[in-house]
Amino acid sequence: MLDAHHKQRRIRNSLSREEIRDVSLLILKEEGLDGLSMRKIANRLGCSVASPYSYYESQIDLVKDLIRTGEDELLSMLKKASSEVETRSAFDQLAAIARAYFQFASNNRELHKVMFVTDYGGVHRKAFPQLPKSYRFFLETVRIGFDSGEIPYPKNEYPAIARMMWSWMYGVIVLDMTGMLRKRKGAGNPIEEGISYFKKLLNKQPT
Repeated sequence: MLDAHHKQRRIRNSLSREEIRDVSLLILKEEGLDGLSMRKIANRLGCSVASPYSYYESQIDLVKDLIRTGEDELLSMLKKASSEVETRSAFDQLAAIARAYFQFASNNRELHKVMFVTDYGGVHRKAFPQLPKSYRFFLETVRIGFDSGEIPYPKNEYPAIARMMWSWMYGVIVLDMTGMLRKRKGAGNPIEEGISYFKKLLNKQPT
C-alpha cells in the first residue's frame, strides 16, 4: 500500500501512471467522485500537484482511464463467469453474467457509479461517451439465445428484450447499493429469482 505521508517530495519522473490510477481508485472508493482531485492524489503520492498532469491532461482524462480500468475488470469477470458455465444455455450464461456483474458492483460501488450512473453531469458525459464493453458482451449473449431459438421471439425484438433484461439487472444492483433492496422472508437471491422469471416468460411462444 502506498504511504500517504512521504517525508520527501517525490520528483515527477519517479511516478507511474499505474500509481496515480491506484491512488485515484482508493480515493474514489473512500470519498466518491466529488472527493477526487489532483491535489489529493498528489498529497497521497507525496509529489507536486503538477506531477499527475504529466500523465493525465485533466481530471476528465483521469476519469476516462478509471472507467476503462473498471470496464476491463468487469468485462474480464463477465467473460470468466460465462466461460465457466457447463451448459450452452443462453439463460445459464446470462445468469452467470448477472451474478458476476452484481459481485463487481458490490465490490466497487463508487467506481460503478462513475461507470454507469449519469448524475455526475458534464464530467461523466465527457468521460464515457461510448457504449460500455460489458453491455456489448451482454447483448451478444442475448443474441445467441435468439439465434439458437432458446428465446423464441422474432429477431427484431432482440434489442428491446436485451434492454429490458439489462435494465432489470442494473435496477437490482442500484436498489442494493442504495439500501432499498429488501429480501422477503424465505425468498431466494434476487438475481436468481429474476433470471428464473425471465426464463419462464421468454421461453413462452409470443402470441
